[in-house]
Amino acid sequence: MVRWASGGDMRLEEELFQQMELFRERMERSWQQLMGPMPLSRFCPPIFEPPADIYETGEAVVVVLEIAGIRDQEVELILEGRSLTIRGEREMSKSPPGRIYSQVEVCYGPFQRQLTLPSDVDPEKVTVAYQDGFLEVHLPKVKRPADRRIRITAR
Repeated sequence: MVRWASGGDMRLEEELFQQMELFRERMERSWQQLMGPMPLSRFCPPIFEPPADIYETGEAVVVVLEIAGIRDQEVELILEGRSLTIRGEREMSKSPPGRIYSQVEVCYGPFQRQLTLPSDVDPEKVTVAYQDGFLEVHLPKVKRPADRRIRITAR
């Protein structure tokens, strides 16, 4: 075992980290012998951001959010000006006993996505549909009066 020495001796610090890495490798080998290979997992942040598409038509802004596995009543939409926040939670289903994962990639827990809309929209006419894991938010654009030209004549 390597003793920790203060004073900035880099050789001792490097040896300490090498020993820690060896310890980690031994623990991983022991785990594999006991339980099989460790599951591969990707990092999921504490609040994940589901992917979104935003497009415009002549009459509306449409936001499509991929949120498979979430009940539509568990989703909250907040519209403030051109800022749309969509949040909710994907709950992990209960796994039967004895299930051993070899790969874990689906993120569970709370999600939130804050999006900037390309146009002003009417918050009173927003409609939402949820089908096949996609949430579609239809936001009608605000009707603006047509531009008016005023001719100025000099006297």
